[in-house]
Amino acid sequence: MSWRRPSARIQGFRIQVVSDSDEAVRDFTLDAYTSVTSITDLTPDLDYSVSINSFDGSEESIPIFGQLTIQSGNSSDRVRRPTDTVKCSISAITDLVFLVDGSWSVGRENFKHIRSFIASLAGAFDIGEDKTRVAVVQYSTDTRTEFPLTRYNRRGDLLQAINSLPYKGGNTMTGDAIDYLLQNIFTEAGGSRKAFPKVAMIITDGKSQDSVEEYAKRLRNIGVEIFVLGIKGADEDELREMASMPHSKHVYNVPNFDQIQEVQKKIIGEVCSGVDEQLSVLVSGEELVEPASNLQVTEVASKSMRVTWDPSLGDVTGYKLTLIPMLAGMKRQELYTGPTHTSINVRDLSPETVYEISLFALKGLTPSEPIIATEKTQPVKVSTECSLGVDVQADVVLLVDGSYSIGLQNFAKVRAFLEVLVNSFDIGPNKVQISLVQYSRDPHTEFALNTHHDINAVVKAVRTFPYRGGSTNTGKAMKYVKDKIFIASRGARQNVPRVMVLITDGKSSDSFKDAATNLRNIDVEIFAVGVKDAVRTELEAIANPPADNHVFEVEDFDAFQRISKELTQSICLRIEQELLNIKKRSLLPPNDLKFSEITSRSFRTSWTPPAAKVMSYLVRYRKAEDITGDYISIALPGDATSVVLQHLFPLTAYEVNVFAQYDKGDSFPLSGEETTLEEQGPVRNLRVSEETTNSFRVSWRDAPGPVIRYRLSYVPLSGTGEILEAQTIGTETSIVLQELFPITTYRVSVFAEYSTGLGQEMQIDGTTKEGEPENLFQNDF
Repeated sequence: MSWRRPSARIQGFRIQVVSDSDEAVRDFTLDAYTSVTSITDLTPDLDYSVSINSFDGSEESIPIFGQLTIQSGNSSDRVRRPTDTVKCSISAITDLVFLVDGSWSVGRENFKHIRSFIASLAGAFDIGEDKTRVAVVQYSTDTRTEFPLTRYNRRGDLLQAINSLPYKGGNTMTGDAIDYLLQNIFTEAGGSRKAFPKVAMIITDGKSQDSVEEYAKRLRNIGVEIFVLGIKGADEDELREMASMPHSKHVYNVPNFDQIQEVQKKIIGEVCSGVDEQLSVLVSGEELVEPASNLQVTEVASKSMRVTWDPSLGDVTGYKLTLIPMLAGMKRQELYTGPTHTSINVRDLSPETVYEISLFALKGLTPSEPIIATEKTQPVKVSTECSLGVDVQADVVLLVDGSYSIGLQNFAKVRAFLEVLVNSFDIGPNKVQISLVQYSRDPHTEFALNTHHDINAVVKAVRTFPYRGGSTNTGKAMKYVKDKIFIASRGARQNVPRVMVLITDGKSSDSFKDAATNLRNIDVEIFAVGVKDAVRTELEAIANPPADNHVFEVEDFDAFQRISKELTQSICLRIEQELLNIKKRSLLPPNDLKFSEITSRSFRTSWTPPAAKVMSYLVRYRKAEDITGDYISIALPGDATSVVLQHLFPLTAYEVNVFAQYDKGDSFPLSGEETTLEEQGPVRNLRVSEETTNSFRVSWRDAPGPVIRYRLSYVPLSGTGEILEAQTIGTETSIVLQELFPITTYRVSVFAEYSTGLGQEMQIDGTTKEGEPENLFQNDF
C-alpha cells in the first residue's frame, strides 16, 4: 500500500490491520519519510480493515480507512478502496454513544457493516480524555455496555475495539435499551461530562418489541441529540419517535446493510454539524437552565388536578408540564406556560389513573432537569340514584304507550317501572320536575311539569293514572310533547336540562322522524325503551345517539327491572353533561379567531377577548389529520390576545382551540384551522475545492425542506464574461463547474429550487489555477 506524506511536520505513521476473525490486530509504526509498505501473510477470503494516520508526539491525525479481501485460488485481489473520509472540526468535542441493535435479525455477516460504520463516524472526531469520548452499547433482549465513555483515550485503541465488537443475538427491545443509556451511560458515573455536547447514534434493523417514544423523549430532554439509522425492516414511524428534530437531519433508512455506505458520509457530516451547533449553545451558556422546585399536586378529582411549583431561580422563558399516564392507551398531556405562571389546573384526565408529572423550566428550547411527581385521579362515583345535588334542576317527561296491544295487566307493570324511575330523582319546583304523557291514537297529559312538587305526589299520580287504549301514534305524541309540554305555561324552564323517556311495545302507526328531530332541536335528550314487539330501528331513529346508552330493549313487561339501573344512570349522566354545557354557554368564549405571521414552522393565533373578565386562556393545538392524537396546550394570562405556535411541521394543517377560563370553568372553544408553509431556505457550508486551471468543485450542505434540485449561476469577477448557469441532478449537493478560464475568480450563486420557486441565494468566490493540475493525494491498496 502507498500514500502521500502530509505537508505538516510529523514523527511518523501508524498502521492498523484488523480482521473479522480472531486474528491478532497488526499495529505498527513507520518513520515520517516512508510512503509505501507491504502487508503480508493475509488469510484468503477474510475481510480486513486497514487504517493509517500520521502522528507527532501524542497528537494523531484523522485516519483514512480501506478494506480488502485476498481471494483464494488466484492472484486477483478484491480491493475496496478507501472511501472519502469526513472530518469534524478540531473543536468538535462530544460524548458520542452508539446504541447498536445486536438482535438475531441482524445476522453475524451483516454486523461487520455496522462495525465499519461505527469506526467511520467515531474516527471523524479527535479522540481523547479531554476531547471526544466514545461508548458502544449493544442491545437485544437485554442491554450491555461493550465499552464505556471512559475506556479509550487513543483513536487507535478505540478503532481496534470497534473492529473487535462481538455479535450478541436476541430480540429487539429498543425502549429498554434507551432507558439503559439514561440510567448507565449519560450519567456522571458513566463518564458523561456536564456542559459537553451529547450525541446518541441508534442503529436498528427492525421494529422494537417495546415502546420507545417516552424513553427517547427523556433522553432528548437531558440534552442528548439523537440520530437514528434504520436498516431493512426498521419502522419509519418508530425511527421518527426516537430521533431529534428536524427528522430530515436525524433519521436515515436504508433497505440493506451493504447500502449503509451510501448515507454514511451525510450522517457523519450532520453529526459533526450537530456537535458544532451544540457547542455554540453551550458556549453561550443557554443550556444552564435552573429547574423549578417544590412541585405539588392538589385539588385531585376524577378528571382534573391542580399542579403548583416554586419558580426557577434562573432566567427562564417558561415552563413545560407533561402528564404521562401509566396505563397504555391513555392520552398524555403536554402544557406550556409563561415564566410568571406557577400553577395550572389540568383538565380532561382519565379517572382512576396514575400520572407521572414532570415539570421542566425552559430557556428557549433548552429544558432544565425535570422535577417529578406522581398522582392518581379519583374514580367516578356511580349510584343507582341520580346524585345530582340539591340545587340541580331538570325537566323530565315520561311518554308512555297506552295502546290496546299492551293490555291492562302489563300496564300495571309499566306503572311499577315508572315508580322506580321517578324515585331516582330529587323532585321539587326548583329541582327535578316530572311530567307524564300517555298516548295511543291521541296523546293525553296525565300531569304537567308544574303539577306536582314533591316525590310523594308524583308517586301517587304514577300509581293511579288510567289505562286508555287505542292505536300507536308515536309521531303525533312527540309533537304534542314539544308543543304542549316543553312550554313555559306547563312548567318548562329555560337553561335547564330536558329529557324525554319513551316507553312503547310496538311499531308506530304514523310518521315519527320529523317529530323526534324537532324535539332534539330544542335540546331534548330522548331515551327509548322498547318492549316485546317494538322495532329497534324505529327506536334508534327516535333516540339520541349513541344507541348503546339511549336505546333499551326488554323481551317482556316482567323484565323492566333488568334495565332500570342502567337507564337511570344514563339519564343522570345526560343531565350532568347538559348542566356542564349550560354552564359553559354562560361562560363567554373569545371571538374572531385569526392566524397571521405564517411560516413553515410557526404561526400566530389571535383572538378578541369576550365581554367578561377572563381569568386565563388555554390554547390547544394538534395536527388536523390526527383526530385521536394528543393536544399540545399553552396556558396564557387573562390579558393575552395572541400566541405564536412554534416547532410545527411544514405544509401541515393544524386544528387550534382557544378556551376562555373562568373561576366557574372553561368556555366552549373558539376553533379554527391553519396550514404552515413549505419549508425553504438557503444552502449551508458553501465551499470550493478541487481547483484546476479550468474547473473547480462547488459543494454545500443541503437546504431545508423538499428541494427538487439546486441551481447555480457563476460569472467572472472581472466582469468580462457572461453569466453562466448549471443545475444538479436531483438533490446532489456538489457539482464541478468546467470550461472556466485559468487564474480567474468566479462569483458563484447557489439556489435551492422548490415546487413553489427558488430559495434564498448563497454566494462564494472560487479561483482557478495556473498551469497543469497537480495530483495532490493518492491512496492505493
